[in-house]
Amino acid sequence: MLANFFSKSKPVNFILIIVLFLIYYVLDNFIYRPVTINLEVLVSIPLFLGIFFLYIFIITKNRLTKDDSYAFLLFVVGLGCLPQLNVAYIVLVKYIMLFLFLRRIYSLRTLKSVYEKLFDSGLWLGVLFLISPEHVLYLFLLFAAVLLFVKITFRTIVIPILGFLTPIFLFFTYHFYVETLADFYQIFDIKYTLDFNIYNASFYVISLATFGLITFISIVLRSGRIFSVSNRFKRSWSLLLLHLLVAFSSLFLIEVKDGTELIAILIPSTILIANWIQSVERKIIVNVVLLLFLVISFAVHFIA
Repeated sequence: MLANFFSKSKPVNFILIIVLFLIYYVLDNFIYRPVTINLEVLVSIPLFLGIFFLYIFIITKNRLTKDDSYAFLLFVVGLGCLPQLNVAYIVLVKYIMLFLFLRRIYSLRTLKSVYEKLFDSGLWLGVLFLISPEHVLYLFLLFAAVLLFVKITFRTIVIPILGFLTPIFLFFTYHFYVETLADFYQIFDIKYTLDFNIYNASFYVISLATFGLITFISIVLRSGRIFSVSNRFKRSWSLLLLHLLVAFSSLFLIEVKDGTELIAILIPSTILIANWIQSVERKIIVNVVLLLFLVISFAVHFIA
């Protein structure tokens, strides 16, 4: 039933998935851990909708999955597995900027307006770096996209670097003018940490183990077939795999973890899983996998 319904990409599918997100949101803010309704709680809903729009846009525009709703469903279910959806608006703004960056690098596959896309991707990443310095690792993803889709030349190397440095230079100029350079230099104080104790809780163990296992299965079962075919999608698949690695590696640069950092991993993970699910011919397997994710997304909130 779930497989047949979400195997299509129709407006009603997306509406129901949005409703599912609102259910998660209401349960999180009023049942699991009630919070006081304030402006930040209300503002977060349209910001989440903006994130959903960009997520769907990147997938459909760059043909990262077939014409179905699996990826979007899994992304929303993944959000439902987070410890809380009462996320600070600055965190959501950060993810919107990350999606704007990803939109540009994945669109390099079309080879249209390449230099403009390279500058824009560097620019968005530079702004993102000023907010969350751990995203500097996404420079590897940017140049990997250049290597996979375009060609390594002087221009394709320099242009994204100029885009990346532009907001940083403007930020430096501001702090130089107001004589607060110490605040500017603090951005570059990135610390490497191995403190992952927050993920030892049963809540995280179950959620991460489920997504991690299914993601691993998806990579193993799909990679061989994708790389054996000579088409452009195998380059996108390679970029998705590197995207997952970069998102995971960025966790080592986050000193204080609160669960929201896992959204970055959900982005490539859910796309990879969706690619496997849409290739499974036995619908009963798809139904079981989707039902498993749905059950866990609600059940983990009652686990200490």
